[in-house]
Amino acid sequence: MPLFHVWFATKRRKWLLQGDILEATRAEISAAAEQHGIRLIEREAVVDHVHLLLELDDAAHLPKAMNLIKGASARRIFQRFPDIRLDAHISSFWQAKYAFKEVPRGGEQAVREYIRTQWDRLEKYAR
Repeated sequence: MPLFHVWFATKRRKWLLQGDILEATRAEISAAAEQHGIRLIEREAVVDHVHLLLELDDAAHLPKAMNLIKGASARRIFQRFPDIRLDAHISSFWQAKYAFKEVPRGGEQAVREYIRTQWDRLEKYAR
């Protein structure tokens, strides 16, 4: 089955993924994937975006998988942190779009390492 490296951002790239919200986001993405039978191999969130490594039957399943993961995680985060909508001036937690690349055969370890080390490159995102 093919692997897909997927990344997406918070609404308006706001730095929402820190502290308790970061931990909740990680947990909710994992829970959403498990609940919907999506094989989540790797995931990391860093200040304003998320990287995932998913194993799916084929690329045709990716839009539904992303809708389920992003939708469920956003709902749960808003439930856990109801003030975030007003504090951050947002009505959606995630941007509507996402980007992805199919991982070539033999490339899984490199992508996993890249996802795991997102926080090591935080200065790239510093404002």
